[in-house]
Formats: sequence, C-alpha cells, structure tokens
Amino acid sequence: MKRIGRILMIMLVLASALLPLIANAESEPEANPFEKPDYVYNISRENTFENVSRELPYLEPAEFTSRLQDASDVRIENPTLISMLNESNVKDSKVAFGVNASIYLGSWALSYDSEETDVNWEYERINSNTIDNRGGEDSSKLSFVQNDDKFIKGELLSPVPQQEDVQNMMRITATKKTSLPLTFLAPIGRETKIGPEYQVHAGQMGTVQGYVPAVHDQGTVTYGEVFLTLKGKNPALVVKNIEKQQVDAWIPVKDFVTLKYNNG
Repeated sequence: MKRIGRILMIMLVLASALLPLIANAESEPEANPFEKPDYVYNISRENTFENVSRELPYLEPAEFTSRLQDASDVRIENPTLISMLNESNVKDSKVAFGVNASIYLGSWALSYDSEETDVNWEYERINSNTIDNRGGEDSSKLSFVQNDDKFIKGELLSPVPQQEDVQNMMRITATKKTSLPLTFLAPIGRETKIGPEYQVHAGQMGTVQGYVPAVHDQGTVTYGEVFLTLKGKNPALVVKNIEKQQVDAWIPVKDFVTLKYNNG
C-alpha cells in the first residue's frame, strides 16, 4: 500500500508540474505563416516601375446576379462571368406567363477552392550588389539598388482550360487567404533603392541580394456549362456537365522584396 501511495504522490507532483506548461502551450497563439518577416520590404513607394495591374478584381454581384447565384446549386465566383451577368437583366412583363426558355451562356470555370497554401520569401532572385573591401582600411556602406528593370511572372503549373479566368480566381482566393498583394506579373524598376545601409568592414566583402517572394497555392477548379433559364417571370442559372480539376500555381507578391546580406 505504501508503494502505491508513493507512486500516486509522484504522479500528482508530475501532473502539477506539467499543468502550467500545457496551459502556456494552449494559450500561445499560432504563428501566422503569411506574416511578412523583418527582412522583407514593402517597396510600393520606392518602386520606380509603376505597377498598373490589369487583372480583374473581386466584383460585387449586382442584385440580379445575386438572385441568380442564390438560386443556383453550384457556386459561381468567376469575375468574368459575374461581370457579364451584372450587365444583364430580365424585365417583368405582363405576357411573361407561360414563357419557358433556356439560353446557353457557354462553358465556364465557375469557382476555385484553395486546399493548400504556402509562401516562399525567396522565390526568384532579382538583383545583387557587392562591395569588395578586402583591401580597404575603413568601413564602407552597402545598399540595395536594383540594376535593371525586372519582371517576375507567376505561372500555372497545371494545364487547365480557361487559364486566365483560373488565374484570376486563384489570385483573388489566395489574396484573401494570405492578406498579401498578389499578382501574376510583378515588376521591379531600375534604380529602386530599399532597405538599410550595411556596414562592410575593412578586410571583408559584402553582398546583398534581393528576391521577390511568391505564394504557392493549390486546389480544385470547378467547370460547367451554364444556361440561363426563363420560366414565367423566374430567371435562374442551371449548370450542367460539371467537372473538377486539380490545379496549382506560383503567384508573386506585388511590391515586396526580400533582402539577404552576407559578408566574409
């Protein structure tokens, strides 16, 4: 009995010691994997190349479009299709009773579901600046200055139909998920100067390299043939021949540059 009592006492002591550790682990918030590290710089003001994106933004559906979306069994998020529906309308008519029509709107990429997302803060190197001070007697200062105009392109890694629409939906979805400004074409202008001044001491050679980060996103695209049906005064969207396809892509981060400094 004494032995059992000792074992129970040891277990109680261990439990009381572990409880604070468990509580602290549970109370600590999870790190945001998409939060910009200190060595990544926003260059939206410093970038000498004006970044004018022609990519479609998220479009707010008009009232008529919202009615069609709500009545559809399939989710529709394609900005191009939403834009077309926003420009459409069906007016009420006294002679609408008995009308039964179906209008084929085409085959569309309808929506994108993101399944896995991560970020590479050193996706593509854009520039390198070096000072060789190995024969010097005093310290020198080194800054990052972009030597040439650079255009970082994203890419779809899967051969899918209607690539432009798929890219737009992936970019919009990944932007919401990461809160990062994403684009499939990220320009960095010549003479863009960013970051701190690095001290290159006598007898050393210093190099600062710049990278454009990018997000890798993968998920599923839903395709289907879309029909606008009219039954009396009630328009509706009907989607037929639904297909799903896996897709992944690299999407650069607009106006962000990662700096890495090395000396030796």
